[in-house]
Amino acid sequence: MKGNVWPIEYFHNPNSNKPIEQIWDDIDGYTFESQYESEDKLNKIDFVIPFIPLNYRGKVIKGVFYSQAVDIIIEKFPRLKEIFFPIGNSMFSSYPQSEHADAFFTCYKNEAREKYYKNKYPNKKDIVMLPLQDADFMNEYKVAPAFNVFKTYDIFCVSTPYPVKNLPVIAMAIKAYEKKYGKVLKVKYALGARDLIVNEDKTIDISKLRFDAREQLKKVMEILGDYTKYIEFFSFIDYKDLPTYYTGARCSVLASLLEGKNRFISEAMSCNTPVIVFKDFNKYSRGDYPVFFGNSGEYVPEFSPESLADTIHKVINNPDKYEPRKNYLIHNGRRNFVNTIIDSIPYYKENLPDYEKGQIEKNIWVDLAMQHNYQLSTYDFIYGKNGAIQHVRGMDAIEKLIKFFYSRFKIK
Repeated sequence: MKGNVWPIEYFHNPNSNKPIEQIWDDIDGYTFESQYESEDKLNKIDFVIPFIPLNYRGKVIKGVFYSQAVDIIIEKFPRLKEIFFPIGNSMFSSYPQSEHADAFFTCYKNEAREKYYKNKYPNKKDIVMLPLQDADFMNEYKVAPAFNVFKTYDIFCVSTPYPVKNLPVIAMAIKAYEKKYGKVLKVKYALGARDLIVNEDKTIDISKLRFDAREQLKKVMEILGDYTKYIEFFSFIDYKDLPTYYTGARCSVLASLLEGKNRFISEAMSCNTPVIVFKDFNKYSRGDYPVFFGNSGEYVPEFSPESLADTIHKVINNPDKYEPRKNYLIHNGRRNFVNTIIDSIPYYKENLPDYEKGQIEKNIWVDLAMQHNYQLSTYDFIYGKNGAIQHVRGMDAIEKLIKFFYSRFKIK
């Protein structure tokens, strides 16, 4: 098992007196990778291929896969590295602890942190650091503004009901807003907790939730009193329906201080809904790297309910000030995700025919090879037209897909 100490001291306090190197060590002391080493989690391991191996006119080009269980996969299929670069994914803002990965998802570009890490672990000096995470591989054309949906409520939130998410801070901000601005904010909140029971009168039954989730929601209910006046809770929203909820909101709010990249932020921006996060969100992990680019939303200046309330007021009363989807398409999305990987791994610049930086989807050799090997265009592959060869889950499915590639590339 890998070392795992949940860095709880940073979840509710944005100001630590520790040296930054010690904070980085604390963050790197936790990874979700270790959870997938247990037998009961093998069916939840992901194997995702942003760039697939190609064989065309006698030239073989390696592909790339990422997983939260790279070591398990490579130890079982060591020859997979002949045709793939594995990328480790900690599913947190920590650096992965994988021993077999050729690259790490680091969430953000933070040169000082990277330098410290490679000095501390010289055996990792050749690891490629990618300022990405699985949240960045979101399909920006499936998660997009819903047609003919109008903004009829103030805030949409998606987060689990656990302490790291700081739900009580949002509840206190809602009350602070009502007191200062004389308006009741209308909030829709998806908790991703199927054990939550939502009654017909929109009250919730939290009795079946895990103890720490119950405690967080109890605090929210105590702060708000008649909480149904402010928040409509959802136990779970199907992924295909999420764009409608994002599109109908004037803003999306995240109250966490430390976690991974967070898919919620990407989804909101892609649906053209401005995002609100604390300026201290992941600040130790990202350094000067932004949470979002351009006028995609606002940073809350202080970690307080009052500051959050003021920022919400600013955003919902200036809807024309923000262009989150435009910024997302410029800097993020699957096309940019794949290009970042290709441009960061020196192998491709040295070996890929007709390589041009930031232009993988326009590379004719790649498109010809993609069609020859998989009967897909490069664009269609990137955007998941054949999910069976791009993303599988569970070791049984992973083994079948790897055997498919072994057969294609004549690996015994």
